[in-house]
Amino acid sequence: MALLMVDGFDKYGGINSVDANVVALLTAGEWTSTAGTAHQIVAPLSSTGFALTVGSGTTITKTLAASYARLIGGVRFSANLSTTTTGIVFLDSGTAQASIVINTNGTIAVRNGTLAGTILGTSAASITASTTHYLEWDITFGNSGSYQLWLDGVSILGPTTGDTTATANNTANGLTIGAVAAGPSLTIDDLYLFDTSGATNNAVLLTSPRIETQFPSSDGVVQFAIGASIVGSTTSRSATPYNPTANTFYVRPITPTANCTVSAIGILPNLTNASVQLRPILYADSGNTPGTLMSAGSTVVGMTSGVLQTLPLTTPQALVAGTRYWFGLMNDIAVVNSYTAQDSSAVGRFATATFASGAPGTAPATTAGQITAVIFGVVSSIATNSYEVGQNPPQGQYSYVYDATVGHEDLYGFPALTAPAPIIYAAAVKGSVAKSDAGAKTLSLRTKSGGTDSAGSAASLAPGTSYAWMTSLFPTDPATGAAWTVAALNAAQGGVKVES
Repeated sequence: MALLMVDGFDKYGGINSVDANVVALLTAGEWTSTAGTAHQIVAPLSSTGFALTVGSGTTITKTLAASYARLIGGVRFSANLSTTTTGIVFLDSGTAQASIVINTNGTIAVRNGTLAGTILGTSAASITASTTHYLEWDITFGNSGSYQLWLDGVSILGPTTGDTTATANNTANGLTIGAVAAGPSLTIDDLYLFDTSGATNNAVLLTSPRIETQFPSSDGVVQFAIGASIVGSTTSRSATPYNPTANTFYVRPITPTANCTVSAIGILPNLTNASVQLRPILYADSGNTPGTLMSAGSTVVGMTSGVLQTLPLTTPQALVAGTRYWFGLMNDIAVVNSYTAQDSSAVGRFATATFASGAPGTAPATTAGQITAVIFGVVSSIATNSYEVGQNPPQGQYSYVYDATVGHEDLYGFPALTAPAPIIYAAAVKGSVAKSDAGAKTLSLRTKSGGTDSAGSAASLAPGTSYAWMTSLFPTDPATGAAWTVAALNAAQGGVKVES
């Protein structure tokens, strides 16, 4: 298996400036560790999805499953060429073997050891600040190792030899991407990594490849049960909380994508307050503002910072897909900066309404332009399993399907690729998975193409008790053993199977 990993940085949700939340998403099974406090999910450098920015003194690290004498890969990047260097460091059990350095003058170098190590070679070609390029490499590790770099498909350094090791081993088993010190920022997208084994994906691609991530959109085979569902999202992507005063009536719009029944309003508190009283409210839409009260609930007392709080509705309400509703809550006392923000948009609305009087039958006149708080609906009666597993980022215990019967399988359909793809080098199926029962359990992540249902590169994966990304790779179409075609990939299904 020559393909070792791919990451388009798309499955970590929308644009996100909250470092701690981005780090939690990155290190949930995909990246091993991070350093620094300036990780951000940003707009993509290619035509789809998202990208990752690593800022001042910030890195991400991936430990590979084995040690490799030669690593081939590529990444789309944009660097601001600030006062210190950025780049990629190849690791042997945490020690830098060799590195690719983006210098502040725009040239690109290979160094022994760290980003500040001995220079082995520097390109004559250079980039300008904050422009997007695709960098590829082929490095053999050894005292008389070899290396070559390509920029946008053109060789800019090597092939040549040099000492590409700083340890006693002639291998690497990990990589770190980011900044050597405070100052610079580097944005990356569309990362791939190969070794040289196998008949496919064992040489640089030289085509500026793009990784497109799709999420389940329909059911194929359904054998798993639905465990939980929400409308909206529990994920915070903004560090600016909402600041309600006493007797605040706050709502935000949510439009379900499936028919469902909402039984509770959920909120992510930003601060702890043991005495605040909260009441859930749900309103119908009236000309893009809240209108008639649909349901409210009993008073819930207290909230804890960072702990999702659910507020039950007295009467569950049926919701119609594609219809806007206003989800929210009332509070009795002022709690400064108490509601965690969903993102940087300002679609929330508020009014002053006396808490003790209960939820108004018709919404009062509200002021627009308020921060979008993390408010969601706890729902049931969803008709499709693909809905629960199609959230980006995954919602863990709040949106999932489950099964413990060996041999049971869920397969899902996916949207067609959004941009032309004359060559498909590989496909990957990734799932955010956890086990909730005792004992060892295994699963496989599947692709079904034509009549062939395959586990790909990983026939048996062992999930832990916390949700984490797991991956199986499909360099070729399992139905033919040949390269994927666009038609075949668009028609394929993907999913999960209980193995033991």
